[in-house]
Amino acid sequence: MATERLLLLLMNTAAIAAVGSSPYYLFVSSNGPITTGARGSVEASLVPGAGMEAAFLPPTDYLSFHWEVQRPLSVVSRWRRGALISSLIVRSHVPGLYILRAWVRRVDCLRCLPLAHTATTLHVTDSVIGTLSLTQLNRSVTSTNIGYELATNTPTKISFILYDPSRYFSSSFFRFRWHFGDGERRITNDSYAFHIYPRAGIYQAQVEVYVYLSHSQWKSGTFGATLNLLDPINAIEVRNADGEHPKDIMDFHLHVNGSPPLTICWSVSANCIRAVGHACHTVLLERSRDCHVRYPMSEAEPYTLNVRAENGVSSLQTCYKITPWRKGIHPVWFIIPGVTLLTIVLLIILSTTMRSSRSQKDLVEVADFDFSPSGVKSSGWGRGEIFPLCCGPSQSQARQSHSRTTREGRSLLHCSGPPPLDYRTWKHLHPADPGSNPATCSVAQR
Repeated sequence: MATERLLLLLMNTAAIAAVGSSPYYLFVSSNGPITTGARGSVEASLVPGAGMEAAFLPPTDYLSFHWEVQRPLSVVSRWRRGALISSLIVRSHVPGLYILRAWVRRVDCLRCLPLAHTATTLHVTDSVIGTLSLTQLNRSVTSTNIGYELATNTPTKISFILYDPSRYFSSSFFRFRWHFGDGERRITNDSYAFHIYPRAGIYQAQVEVYVYLSHSQWKSGTFGATLNLLDPINAIEVRNADGEHPKDIMDFHLHVNGSPPLTICWSVSANCIRAVGHACHTVLLERSRDCHVRYPMSEAEPYTLNVRAENGVSSLQTCYKITPWRKGIHPVWFIIPGVTLLTIVLLIILSTTMRSSRSQKDLVEVADFDFSPSGVKSSGWGRGEIFPLCCGPSQSQARQSHSRTTREGRSLLHCSGPPPLDYRTWKHLHPADPGSNPATCSVAQR
C-alpha cells in the first residue's frame, strides 16, 4: 500500500512535468452529483495523444487500470469495458466532496511511470437533486446564465426535473410547494405547475421538494430560478419626427410597443421585404422603446421603410410606405387658391339665397297687413285732399251694417271720429247743415 502511494506521488510529479509530451491521455467522468444512499458511476478512458493513432495503443493484456477512492466513498462494483475503458459504481451515506484518482500502466513493469494519469471529484449531497425548467405554450423561451426571459399574460409551465440516474427515488412519494414570486403559492403532488404573470418585471420562482422514502425517512431540496417577464411586441408605430416633410431628408420616429431591451433593424427599399437581412441598420435599445431614424431621399419616388423589432420573447416586422415631396413648387400653393375660390362661390350662393327668401317674406307681409279703404285707392283725389279715416267701415259698408243693426236691434260699433263722407254728397253739404258736423259721428241705438 505504501508502494502504491509512492507511485501515485511520482506519477503526479511526472504528469505535471511531461503533460505536453505524453503520448496518451486519460479522461475521467462521473454522473454526479448524487444523493446520499444512491449509486453513482465513474468512468476512465484512455485515448492516444496528439499525433498518434489508435493503432499505436498497446494491446489489451498489456495495460492495467488502477483506482484510488477517498473514504467513506465505497466501491460497489468495478468492471472493464473493452481495452481502454474502466468503470466504477460507488456509493456513500455521508455527504461530501470526494476525490477519485485513476492511472494506467504496463503490466510487465510495476516500477515504470504510468502511461496516463488523472483525477476527478464526486459530489455527494443529502438533499434531492434536480433543476427547474420553464416553458410557455407556442412561444420560445430564452435561457441565460441569470435566468429566463418569458412573456407576460401567457401560461407558463414550471417543472421540476429530478436527477436520479440510479432510480433511487423510483418508489418514493413526492410533495411540491410552489412560490411563484408574485405572492401566489401552491401545493401539488405533481412535478409541474402553471402560472400567468400579468405584469412585466423580474420574479424569483421557487419550489420546495419533499421526497418520502418511508414513514420515517425523507429528503428535501429547494430550487429556484430568476424570471424576467417581458411584454411581447404587439405593434411598431412609425411617424414623422417633426410633422413635416423635409426636401431631401426624411426623419422618422419609431415607437415599439414591447418591453426593452429591444433590437431594431431597419432598411429602406423599393418594396416591402418579407425578412430583413444583414444589410439593415441595427439599433440597440437597453431601456427605451423609441428611436430616431434619418434617411436621405435622392429621388421623388415612393419608398418602403422596413422595420423589425425583437426582444427576448417575441419579434415583429412591419412595412411603412413613404411618398416624398417632389422638388419644385410646393403643393400647398395649389391648394390655398382652390380653397379660397370654393369659399367665395359658396358665399355668393348663400347671399343670393338669403336675399331671395327675404324679398318673398316682405311681399307676404304687405299683402296680409294692408288696411287701406277701397274708396281711397280708387278715388282720383290729389295729394292735398287728405281726409281723416275712421276706424269703422266705409259709408256703403256702414249702410249695410246699419240695415243689419236695425234688424238686430243694437249697434255693434261706436266711432269717436267722423265717418268718411261719400264724394258724391260732399259738394251738396252746407256748412250750416247740422248733419255736416264731422265731430258727431255716431249710430243711434233703438
